[in-house]
Amino acid sequence: MYKVAILGGGVNGFANAVKIKEKFRDFEVVLISKDFSPYTTGDGSGGLWYPYLCGDKTPERILMRWGCETYRLLHKLWLEGGHNVSLVPMYYLHQRKETYRRPMWASHVFGYHELGPKELQYFSKRYSSQYVAGEMFTSFVSRPPTIISYLEKRFLELNGKIIHADITSLSDDILKDYDVLINCTGLGARTIVADKTVYPIRGQIARVKAPWLCEVVMDNDRENYILPNADFCVLGGTHQENDYNTHVYIVDSDMVINGCTDIIPSLKNAEVLSEWVGLRPGRNEVRLEAEERDNKLIIHNYGHGGSGLTLFWGCATDVLAILEDKLKQKVKKISKL
Repeated sequence: MYKVAILGGGVNGFANAVKIKEKFRDFEVVLISKDFSPYTTGDGSGGLWYPYLCGDKTPERILMRWGCETYRLLHKLWLEGGHNVSLVPMYYLHQRKETYRRPMWASHVFGYHELGPKELQYFSKRYSSQYVAGEMFTSFVSRPPTIISYLEKRFLELNGKIIHADITSLSDDILKDYDVLINCTGLGARTIVADKTVYPIRGQIARVKAPWLCEVVMDNDRENYILPNADFCVLGGTHQENDYNTHVYIVDSDMVINGCTDIIPSLKNAEVLSEWVGLRPGRNEVRLEAEERDNKLIIHNYGHGGSGLTLFWGCATDVLAILEDKLKQKVKKISKL
């Protein structure tokens, strides 16, 4: 019986824990983290399904595979109901043609099409901007704490274990008895595995009460986005690289709220419920790979940028596939002895 430790209490950590424990019921699988919901970075995010800030070097075909598997899970949860997953039309609008490119995953989501001249004219008038390109499809907006809670429940029902501990390196005493380590530590990978290519992408958003809104609007040139969910509407946002400040900036509050109000004037009547700042784990490429260290198998799964809630289920499938392959290789080696 193998002992597996997943490091990181966010959506990626719990997704990996569920997939591994469901496949290997007899393995001892624990999830170890200092912070859990509602104190993870993902908890405060907008929860939109859309590949965003996930590294210029991450191959698009891989992003498509990870993202589309997650899209299918969110669709399943929406059909079941009770998971705070909203099915919403999404409009991503561009004031410059060169910033728009049809994504590889376009044929794998509901209703994708490039906006035509009449539609662009309509949205330019509606949102008080001059749009020359854009896309529309049906996406999902979820409440991240609900998704994490759903995954946690699935894991615990499989007799998975949770440990509250602050991991500082892969050599910590608490990890010495585990055969496999799954590294889902996000920005923490900077210290835990000394990966200095991971960097913070500061995101500041506002949550407002605007129940009359039922569509996602993203303006590429303004860098503003409007994400209504079942309980409130998320207004964003910033993506400030290498900024570790987690305090709310007044200047960013003005950019977020006023920028979104410029797009949809009715937001001036929206009650501001709260503001939030989180540090996305940026990297030029999502790291999902295995290594052997001190007779342990280590599988890294971090650096998802602003796409944790877009890629988590597909990434967990690849982690499981790597684990299965490594275990088969080990069995073959033993059988030859």
